[in-house]
Amino acid sequence: MVTCINSSADSTLLASGSWDGTARVWSLHTGKLVAGPFKSIDWPGAVLFSPNSKKLAVKSETGKCMEIWDVQSQKLDTRAGGFKFVGKPFTYTPLFWTNKNKNILAAFSFTDNDVPSMIYEFDAMTLQTSGDPFEGHTEIVTGLALSFDGALLASASNDNTIKLWAFESRQLLTSFSVQNPFCLVFSPVSRQLAYTTHTEKKKDNNIFICNTPASILIRRSN
Repeated sequence: MVTCINSSADSTLLASGSWDGTARVWSLHTGKLVAGPFKSIDWPGAVLFSPNSKKLAVKSETGKCMEIWDVQSQKLDTRAGGFKFVGKPFTYTPLFWTNKNKNILAAFSFTDNDVPSMIYEFDAMTLQTSGDPFEGHTEIVTGLALSFDGALLASASNDNTIKLWAFESRQLLTSFSVQNPFCLVFSPVSRQLAYTTHTEKKKDNNIFICNTPASILIRRSN
C-alpha cells in the first residue's frame, strides 16, 4: 500500500513511499520509474523532494527514522534515528521546508519508548537538529501544517488537542480541544484551518473548517 507521496517543485517527478519498505521516484509525464527503489530500514510515512529534486527525504511512519537519499546516485546520504518499531500508533505527518529551504520540519522521536510527540527542525544536509523543538503535546502528533508564509505552525495530537505556534519563537499561541484530530491544512492566507477527525467508526470521520483566532492573525502581521 502507498502511504505517502510528494511532487517535485517543477511538477515533473512524483515520489512515493510504501508498506513494501521502499520509496520510489516516478516521471509525472510518463508514469515510469526513474529512481529507486530506495530501501529504507522502516516503512516510509512521509517523503519530500529537495527544491532542486536532487535529494529525497524519507521519514518512517513510526516517526523514529529520517533518511536523505541522493536521487541521481540512488545512495543514502545520511540518517537520523533508526528502526525502533513499537507497534501502533503510526504518524503520517508531512514534512516541510523551513529556513529558506535549508531545514526540514518533522514530528519525530529519538527514543525507543516515546512516541513522536515533539516537532523538530533538522538541517537537511546533516540531519542534526536545529533550534529548540516544539514541545507541548503529550501523545503522538497526528497532523502538522505550516502556514504559507512560514509564520504559524499547527499541530494535532492523540492528546485530543490542536495547537497553534509562532514558528520562529516556538511560542505556543493557543490550544483547543478536538476529539481525534488527524490531518491539518491552512488556507492560503492562514485565516482558516481545516482539519479532519479519524477513528475506527466511520461516522466519526469528518472534515471541519475553523477560523484562526483574530488575535493570532494580528500578532502574526506585526
